[in-house]
Amino acid sequence: MMFSTRGRRTVPATRWLRHGSALRICTAAAITMAFAADATAALAQERQPSPDRASSSRTKGEESALLFVYEFSDFECTHCARFALEVFPRIDSAFVRSGKVRWVFVNLPVPTHVNAWVAHEAAVCAGAVGNKFWAMHDKLFAAQKEWSTAADPGAALARYARDLGVPMDAFSACTASDQVAPLLLQDVIFAASSRVNGTPAFIINNEQTVMGLKSFDEWKTLLEQMLKGRTRRE
Repeated sequence: MMFSTRGRRTVPATRWLRHGSALRICTAAAITMAFAADATAALAQERQPSPDRASSSRTKGEESALLFVYEFSDFECTHCARFALEVFPRIDSAFVRSGKVRWVFVNLPVPTHVNAWVAHEAAVCAGAVGNKFWAMHDKLFAAQKEWSTAADPGAALARYARDLGVPMDAFSACTASDQVAPLLLQDVIFAASSRVNGTPAFIINNEQTVMGLKSFDEWKTLLEQMLKGRTRRE
């Protein structure tokens, strides 16, 4: 089949079809690349640490919970490690996941713990760029003896993050440039204003302060007493 016009060269129809198919393929490829670029940009933006994302990553529980608990903790504190590994999982299961308690981890790296600050930065960065704060929290306490005694804990902290699936480029940039340092300083100032100078420490509903390591049974009794007669917030 031929397309022809008077005074012009005749062009085979198949050639027009081939050109049309090529144009459609190029257009589709361009659209696909545009979508891919947008998706990549959106993912990169999502992984950029922001104050809101960094702060919310260390919070557990529903906003409508009856009780609000601040936990002041230091990743290099041995009593904090015992609480995190032995007591908190039971509190989490019985009170936080059931919607009764909202829990916020407050960073309080003690100055005498030389590796604590970088560990807190690693945990908050893991939350800010990969939503892995609590996974990193558990790993840091479980492996406390390894990284807390290291001359340079950075390699161990990076390995933990990688093993947990944290985006490493964003994580490395976050820790290297101290991007979450303002949040840590904010937490330290909050602790000082709350007259908390040791870890672990807890403030419940801005009404009651609990100092030191307590057993789950002690926590259970305390939380159940404070829950009595309270109306769920909407």
